[in-house]
Amino acid sequence: MENLLNFTPAALDFLSKSLAEEKHEAVRVDVVSGGCRGMTYDVSFVDSYNGVDLQIEQNGLKIFIVPKAVMFVSGMTVDYKKTPMGGSLVFENPNAKSKCGCGKSFSTDSSPCCQGDCCSE
Repeated sequence: MENLLNFTPAALDFLSKSLAEEKHEAVRVDVVSGGCRGMTYDVSFVDSYNGVDLQIEQNGLKIFIVPKAVMFVSGMTVDYKKTPMGGSLVFENPNAKSKCGCGKSFSTDSSPCCQGDCCSE
């Protein structure tokens, strides 16, 4: 399961601090329908293991991955970037054939279809 999903030190720091502030136990990663490319990442905080998700741990951070999302996030790196407007998680996904300009939406096929305002590709 090593290299299934990787978090950079910046992402680990951001998520660990956020978990402590929000008083949650783990990060849950999912892929849901939506966004201008068809699929979008859903990273949320949870309090307990649901008995179904895949469990990994990186530098003490508990990470649960929804089983149906594994094929979409396998090999992905999650980073955290600060900008003048704040900061956000950035997803480098080798499974994405196209992605939205804002980086939150992706497709696993090379369809040129884009239905949202944030697309730049």
